[in-house]
Amino acid sequence: MKKKQDIFISHSGKDRQIVDDFIDLILQNALNVTVDRIFCSSTDGTKIKSGTDWRDSILKALQEAKINFLFISPNYKESEVCMNEMGAAWVTSAKVIPLIIEPINYKTVGVIQQPIQIEKLLDEKSLDRIRDILQESLEIPNNLIKSDRWTAKKKEFILKTKAYLKNNPFNKPLDREEFEELILEKNDLETTLTNLIEEKIKLENLIEDLKKAKDKSEVKEIVKQYSDTSEFDDFEELTQKVCDALTSFHPIIRGIIFKTYSNKEKITINAQAYSDYVDEALANDYINEELEADFSQTTKMAKIESLLDKLSIYMEKDLSSEFYEKYEEEYNAPLKISNKLFWEEVLDLNLFFS
Repeated sequence: MKKKQDIFISHSGKDRQIVDDFIDLILQNALNVTVDRIFCSSTDGTKIKSGTDWRDSILKALQEAKINFLFISPNYKESEVCMNEMGAAWVTSAKVIPLIIEPINYKTVGVIQQPIQIEKLLDEKSLDRIRDILQESLEIPNNLIKSDRWTAKKKEFILKTKAYLKNNPFNKPLDREEFEELILEKNDLETTLTNLIEEKIKLENLIEDLKKAKDKSEVKEIVKQYSDTSEFDDFEELTQKVCDALTSFHPIIRGIIFKTYSNKEKITINAQAYSDYVDEALANDYINEELEADFSQTTKMAKIESLLDKLSIYMEKDLSSEFYEKYEEEYNAPLKISNKLFWEEVLDLNLFFS
């Protein structure tokens, strides 16, 4: 009697070598899972038989399986068939185990997989957990899994797969946030280019008019005509950009950014009450383990540092008396970017330190 295919393996055909090694070294050699208990569309001994409707075969295998492995790589994410198998695996009664392969990570794996246990294919602890799940689900006797053999085959699989990936690297996938940041950056560059072209034309016209000026008073009047905004207008535009860039952060993260940028090391950050926000910021590389802002790892944080630098440089300029008069009318905070009141009143940003 033909044995039931307890394991269903969903993968991209471009990742066949990785899957072949997983079946050979992990399932067969290390765990003594016979090939007739495995369904895999590209591996010898587990393929769909010639002349069989492949859709029916896949559906039957999915329905019978106790465990569905999803080998999620950039190739997998680009395959319509694989994404359909992922969706189908979701509604079966089998245990679904997504195996992510770098550069796929917990953020780029996909929304549908977030509630499920996700394992890293080339992580020893993940493979140990997979061994335990398989042993329990497939009722593999302890005497068929030798510890030394398991350790050796596990390490052999990891080393062999890493060598294969080194010679056949994936393109790094973009997560949604990175994609949106690139689009925003593109739009900003296009706007900047348009503004530069307009500014160039304006300057050319200014030069021509200045050539016609007869004295200093005419020069001053011409310059005034070509000046669209005041210094205070420019200042408020910069502060609004900083505010917009930091608004999405929780006040505790803004407090960390303030402390780091202001170099105020004596400020104590006690973030225990906001662990969820801190963990999220750590996961996104916005801050580091020492609770300091990291302006080098992401486009978003680099942009924030750049905006703060521009504002700081602007405030250090030799500004007109009209600017200071207007500032004193509008605000009570010191004109100092390292001052907490400036952030709260001028930038309109709450800061938490604990």
